[in-house]
Amino acid sequence: MSRRKFTFLISILVISFIITSCATTPKKLTIGMIPVKNANEMEMEFEPIRLYLEEQLGIPIEVYATDSYVSLIEGMKKETIDIGWYGAFSYVAAESEMELTPLIVQQRKGTDIYYNSLIIARKDSGISSIKELKEKKFAFVDSGSTSGFVLPYALLKSRNIAYKTYFNETQYAGSHDQVLAKILSKEVDAGAISSVQYENLIEKGEVRSEDMIIIWKSENIPGAPYVARSDLDKKIQKRFSKAMLEIHTEKPDALNSFDNTIEKYIEVDNKYYHSIRNIANILGKEYMYEYFLKGE
Repeated sequence: MSRRKFTFLISILVISFIITSCATTPKKLTIGMIPVKNANEMEMEFEPIRLYLEEQLGIPIEVYATDSYVSLIEGMKKETIDIGWYGAFSYVAAESEMELTPLIVQQRKGTDIYYNSLIIARKDSGISSIKELKEKKFAFVDSGSTSGFVLPYALLKSRNIAYKTYFNETQYAGSHDQVLAKILSKEVDAGAISSVQYENLIEKGEVRSEDMIIIWKSENIPGAPYVARSDLDKKIQKRFSKAMLEIHTEKPDALNSFDNTIEKYIEVDNKYYHSIRNIANILGKEYMYEYFLKGE
């Protein structure tokens, strides 16, 4: 091979590498979050973390709470969201739609990476069992919420209960805090909620535990992971993970402002979500589409 041809081939390889790098390296990083509570409140509480990440990654960071679990999946499919903060089931649903790379998950004080789904009611409602929910008004969070719909749905299905006819009225509150708000205002009689959000609302003084009753508590659910589109620049993925793995020592106040029940972030082991994948397989593809991917 002549020197001229060799130089030409090297030039082509270098240009191809540059084009590929430019195509995958974002000028900014967009983080989407599931709607666990009011979107504006979530974004405001995440702001110190956003500023920390901008400093660590050296690129602009945009953060927004999506209006539904489906919106987060659609945003990542359309590449308008680079990294998503998912619930356990919404992550499993999302990975059936696209190539994803799980990055980190929160380790909570006292409960490790796990939390639970709860069905709660006001103590003065007189409701103390699933049986007593018949012909009552009930609130779920969203059809894609692991604790706010999927596990309660699986519970009811295991008892041959068709919730659409079992309850007098079914509502989708949109967020966990709104489920509680509807119960307290007596708009509904009971509802499904994450144990994490329920305990946070108790700590904030928005409800007293002695005024409520926990009708049902699920088995442990693996926590909500941060997940990247697999085609996102690997260096960005690693820098994001490194920053979040170190935030509890580098910027503890930023972490506490978002959620003071988080002790630190740890790397995700995909096997954490095998139990959720098993539930998804049992419920079937029709369920995945009808109750999650299709949306409301």
